[in-house]
Amino acid sequence: MLESFFFILTDERVSFTQEPYAFLFIHTQPMNLELVQERLQSMPKVLSADTVFGPYDVICSVKANDNKDLQLLINQIQREIPQIQGTETAIVASLY
Repeated sequence: MLESFFFILTDERVSFTQEPYAFLFIHTQPMNLELVQERLQSMPKVLSADTVFGPYDVICSVKANDNKDLQLLINQIQREIPQIQGTETAIVASLY
């Protein structure tokens, strides 16, 4: 059986001015949603951080130069925002 997920953004933002390098799918406790979102949005390499309904709590788009830079950013996020319980990462494929 094919499993499907859908996401509902709770806040619409202006479209990206830069292409995201990756999306982080973040797990946190409901009481920490606002704090996690605010802390993420204050980080220079974070393009957006939005609360969502679905299998994740926050979807965060980030810019990075390469995979090594992305890993450093993910480590920084996890270190500086201890309320994050887990992340999954999807790197954006550039097909053009």
